Amino acid sequence: MENILEVRHLQKAFGRHEVLKDINFTVGQGKIVGLLGKNGSGKTTLMKSVLGLLNHSGEVYFEGKKLDAKDTHAMNRIGVLVDTAFFEDMTAFDNLEILLMSTPHRDNSNRKKNIMELLKFVGLDENARERVKGFSFGMKQRLALAQALLNEPKLLILDEPFVGLDPLGITIVKEKLTELCSKKQASIIFSSHQLSEVEELSEELVVIEDGHVKYFGTYADLARQNKEYRIITDKEVTEELLDCLKSYGCDVKKISERQLHLSHGEKTLDPALCCLHERKFTIYEIIREDRPLETLFS
Repeated sequence: MENILEVRHLQKAFGRHEVLKDINFTVGQGKIVGLLGKNGSGKTTLMKSVLGLLNHSGEVYFEGKKLDAKDTHAMNRIGVLVDTAFFEDMTAFDNLEILLMSTPHRDNSNRKKNIMELLKFVGLDENARERVKGFSFGMKQRLALAQALLNEPKLLILDEPFVGLDPLGITIVKEKLTELCSKKQASIIFSSHQLSEVEELSEELVVIEDGHVKYFGTYADLARQNKEYRIITDKEVTEELLDCLKSYGCDVKKISERQLHLSHGEKTLDPALCCLHERKFTIYEIIREDRPLETLFS
């Protein structure tokens, strides 16, 4: 599968503070990639650096060519929802029309029809002639998505697209993003604090921690690498037992008098069971409790 975006050895510092350190990842054609990290981990800085809004070292390639923020043809093929601004006293329709009219080398003969179709796509067609200053935060988020989609981009870079949306708004945006990928083969990289949305939408994940890529790969691979189990036994879980399990390399904790939680069980379930057997514990039940995304932030 051809990669539409490649980030190679990207680094960014503010003074002596290194925010991003040797960041490497790719985004495939028609793929959705979730960008995760704690507050302050550098997600927004990464997006701005990729877009050329911040100076950085390293290289960014878009459609096989080194991306230059001054290349209007390339930049018009990238839709952006990062620090979006509006003309608040103007209508939703007028905000989009101004952007269309300012796009070079574009045929705008059908712009009114195109704008209304786009507003309908994000569920704002009935609000087209309303001033943006009267919009809720969620409506502004959907209008920002419409702005990002104006030029039918091949790549979308979205910073927290679900923030401020009600459940209906989240559903609408998720459906539209999925539709863009499946029908138009657009690619998307988006950041979010909502792990459930990332899990549901993303085919691949980029997890940033301390300026590095902590994980880059599919959600399925992450789940396979982070199997978690709850083990219910017939005897009390003592500190002595916990010490024994840890000596076997197990990452365990006591969650009740007779229950253990075992992390990274793909590597240590067998040693844990061996330790329990040696100490004559009867195991009543082993329950799979995978939470792969949460383990990345533990």
